[in-house]
Amino acid sequence: MFTYQKRLPVLLVTILFCLVLLPACQSSADSQKAPDFTLLDLHNKTVRLSDFDGKVVMINFFATYCPPCRMEIPDFVKLQKKYEKEGFTVIGITVDENPTVMLPPFMERLGINYPVLQATNKVLRDYRNVYALPRTFILDREHHIIRDYTGMVTEEEIEPIIKQALGLR
Repeated sequence: MFTYQKRLPVLLVTILFCLVLLPACQSSADSQKAPDFTLLDLHNKTVRLSDFDGKVVMINFFATYCPPCRMEIPDFVKLQKKYEKEGFTVIGITVDENPTVMLPPFMERLGINYPVLQATNKVLRDYRNVYALPRTFILDREHHIIRDYTGMVTEEEIEPIIKQALGLR
């Protein structure tokens, strides 16, 4: 027979677990302004988030060696093509080492039609300590984070959010 005193430690551990780990797994964000960044593209050209002012932006942290990252890219290519004229863009941020050598053939093979930038430790910290890949953020036109995903996402999951941010029904 369990008594209240025997259940208390289990209850406290459960509460602590929920308070510490559960928020890290949630997919919706709190409308915090996305940090601006200055990163290099694969041609060493400087690109800033502020270069995309007024656009709905999806930022995807990825690596070529990450199977879920590779699986979601075709959906991002389709979304970029479908909504670019509406004011939407995808920005890929790679954590690969030596991306200027590895990425061009990878991008060509997958038909990547959006900018790919090189991650820095600062941008990884600034974007809620990217600790797992893939990691995706959807920003509204004012660049507030409206969704934050850790793990693979599909077109079916994110298209309604993009359409809503674009003001499309």
